[in-house]
Amino acid sequence: MKIALLCSGLGNIHRGHEVFARDLFNLIGDAVDITLFKGGGEAATKERVIDNIPRNAAYLDHIHIAVSPKWEEAVKEQERTRIEAETFAYAALKPLLEGEFDIIHCLEQEVCNVIYDHRHLFRDTPKIVFSNGGAIPARYLPHCDFVQEHTEHNLSHSARNKAFMIPHGVDLNRFNPQIESDFRALHGIPQDAFVVISVGTICYWHKRMDYVIKEVAALKDVYLLIVGQESRDTPEIKELGKRLMGNRIIFTTLPHDELPKAYAATDVFVLGSLFETFGIVYIEAMAMGLPVICTNHVNQRSIVKEGIFIDMSKPGALTHALQKTNRDTLAAIGKRGREIAAEHYDLVVLKQRYIERYRSVASAQVSLPKYSLKTKLASNLRNLIRQSARMIYGRAE
Repeated sequence: MKIALLCSGLGNIHRGHEVFARDLFNLIGDAVDITLFKGGGEAATKERVIDNIPRNAAYLDHIHIAVSPKWEEAVKEQERTRIEAETFAYAALKPLLEGEFDIIHCLEQEVCNVIYDHRHLFRDTPKIVFSNGGAIPARYLPHCDFVQEHTEHNLSHSARNKAFMIPHGVDLNRFNPQIESDFRALHGIPQDAFVVISVGTICYWHKRMDYVIKEVAALKDVYLLIVGQESRDTPEIKELGKRLMGNRIIFTTLPHDELPKAYAATDVFVLGSLFETFGIVYIEAMAMGLPVICTNHVNQRSIVKEGIFIDMSKPGALTHALQKTNRDTLAAIGKRGREIAAEHYDLVVLKQRYIERYRSVASAQVSLPKYSLKTKLASNLRNLIRQSARMIYGRAE
């Protein structure tokens, strides 16, 4: 059983999506024959860097989009992501054909569509698995043979005949409330201060870091730590933070391996987004023993299970939750969160589930479209339509 795991963003950008790809590869690499195809970074054993136009390339800064200024940055980001994924997918075709993989596991829908639509090029038809990291409903799913969902809620909206559920996982040894951290001392945070942490891209449109800043700024003496990749919104958001909170706010970008020390320096985790397909940062915070405050959505309730769920779109909601929840209650929620992480998201437990699922997928029967009476009639109908159009509009000759 040979597996190819494809993630165009890995090496180009750092989000939970890419963390998932790296963790999955590391998790099962000693048990199955898996090769990681990534969009950037350095080549290594069983890791291939695939050429592409990365989403953060300077030559994409001039993209022209005919949309409302309100949505311009978000749409440009979507277009950059599409270009990265599709150029990656076409460049990956050659090594995929050479590798003769049994399973091709794709993390981006554009990549999945390209690979699936070229299955006829392979000597032996591979099984195409899509990890639905965007909570795409069944009718909009990319072309694939199997779909991995990450929550029961998302599974209920997926393609029932080909979907399965394995949640994201967390390394409970790396993310452990017992680790020592000098993060407060390094960043000038008083040892007795109450510190809120939010982890995610420093932007307006999804992670809503501006909302988190305004809500925490209203609380006297509370510090805020924002850890995340920068975006085009970041300079304005940093300016807002410094204006409202002065030295009570710290912005930083950290390698994933260093995140535990940041979590360990804080008292409560907050994410301002109104929806997350999963949100690996939730379970990282829970594994660290931090109480989680997040949006009151059925998906987040199914992931976090025991946290503080509020309407993140409502001004004052986060301020109120932080103000009215006493420290003992927060500590109890954090302790329970560690137990939930161990019960549901321990990578050691999930490893066997992945291996068993891959074996099941590898043994499944898939087939390419075949010529039949149905395809013959469809082809004849298309030809009839084209001929009729030529008779009506003429030919361009």
